[in-house]
Amino acid sequence: MAAAELSQSAPARRLSPALRRSWPRACLAAWLSTLASALCVALAGGSAQAWIRRLLAARLDPALNPSPGLGDVLALVAHNLPIAAWPILLGVIGANRSARGRIAADGLVGAALIANTAPVGAALAAYGPRLFPYIPQLPLEWAALTLGTSTWLMQRRRPLQLAEGIALFALTAALVLIAAVLETVAVPHR
Repeated sequence: MAAAELSQSAPARRLSPALRRSWPRACLAAWLSTLASALCVALAGGSAQAWIRRLLAARLDPALNPSPGLGDVLALVAHNLPIAAWPILLGVIGANRSARGRIAADGLVGAALIANTAPVGAALAAYGPRLFPYIPQLPLEWAALTLGTSTWLMQRRRPLQLAEGIALFALTAALVLIAAVLETVAVPHR
């Protein structure tokens, strides 16, 4: 009897075909933007790299980083979640209902993706491998950022069901939270 109950499992949840198409493309766009920015700064030479270092003033010294705490995680989540998740709202406000709305939303989403990835690429070129220990969360942050972007790409073609929107927001929030924990705990600190 127990075997019969175990064999009747719930149907497998799968990513929608639209998300399976849009998320890899959005991820590729984020990493290409990061790489393009890094290449531009690297090709510009030492003066551009020095300018970026002065502009960013990154503290790459474990002694200067405070011990991790819950407040740090929550602050990162509060900062990063709106950045990653706002494209989910574009369908709610009706940006997908007209050609002009889609074009404007495409521009905003693309600009936001570049605005968030280009500084990281510039920092990678300016600081080099010394920056690596301070960005272990980057793949998860880019995954969250591009999940929001992917949600917009899906909404361009069809409105999301409420359950889909909630699930995509929850997944984005989970990625942001995991990235914040990693960024807080795994970076060098005193």
